[in-house]
Amino acid sequence: MAERRMISRKIAEDDRFVDMHPVSKLLYFYLVLNADDDGFVGSVKMINFLTNADQSNYDELLENNLILEPTKNGVYVITDWYAQNKIEPKIYKATEYLSVRALLFIKTNFAYTTNPDEKDIISPVDYWVKQGRDKKTPPEIQAQQYLEQFQETSKKVPRSVEETSKKVLAQNRLDKNRLDKSRLEQNRPDQTKKEKINIDKDNSTSTSSIYNNATTENKGNSGEKDRVDSGVNNQLDTNNNQDTVSSLFNYLNGISTTDIPKDNKRLADVFDMLIHNGYEIEDIQLGIDNIMNVANQMPQYQNEQSLAKLLIQHLPEYTKQTLEQSSSND
Repeated sequence: MAERRMISRKIAEDDRFVDMHPVSKLLYFYLVLNADDDGFVGSVKMINFLTNADQSNYDELLENNLILEPTKNGVYVITDWYAQNKIEPKIYKATEYLSVRALLFIKTNFAYTTNPDEKDIISPVDYWVKQGRDKKTPPEIQAQQYLEQFQETSKKVPRSVEETSKKVLAQNRLDKNRLDKSRLEQNRPDQTKKEKINIDKDNSTSTSSIYNNATTENKGNSGEKDRVDSGVNNQLDTNNNQDTVSSLFNYLNGISTTDIPKDNKRLADVFDMLIHNGYEIEDIQLGIDNIMNVANQMPQYQNEQSLAKLLIQHLPEYTKQTLEQSSSND
């Protein structure tokens, strides 16, 4: 833990800070002093003892947006950490609370937020940290660079972007239908019959004539049969996927404190996309588990809408990472 931390006069002399209770001000100073290099504080018992702070003081900091809503494990995040502190790369040590940091975004004033819909966001904090925690390049340029990188990545790896999902989904269905049709062609009973008649063709002219008549008749029926078989297989495939998607909703709602309705089309599309991309239901369930482990620590993700949005945005990435980790362990 570093011995020195910085507090900006802009924060300390702001009206929201000046008007607070003296104990709340002291609490903020001690939180900043004891934060790790990403501005996270995981243990506050000693701080509470030294400052005589109670829950009302934490609530006052929260109301003034000086800290973020704590996790269930009691991890506090200093909202304006990077607006006040700059840790050199050679001594920087990433926080141990990576699952909490993964849910944060960095704003153009270098403050943290958990709301991805705010207009002045540069990028997710994890991405910003990987890019070197750049505070020299204008934030607007950094935001544009992240947007361009995200769009390029989205072309290669399907995320929660609906248009990308639909394209991948359509292509996979087309490939699967072609494969099913090829298998049907190879295993059709009339195909075997045709081969047998060809063998006997040289032995009997009458047989050849019968074969020609039968082939002419079967050509008309074959196309109809292919269409029927293809339709049946497509319907079975759709029904199976719907059952799997329904099972994933049941699994999610079984481990969550809130229920997400099965008619949530965007989340259903994400499940459907992962299934068509070849992920097993167990892989997707592990991705759900990892996201829920993070969401359960953050009170703001305990309602239906915010939890669904979190899953839509991150489930493809978490599922992919889970599968890659399993492969590397094997």
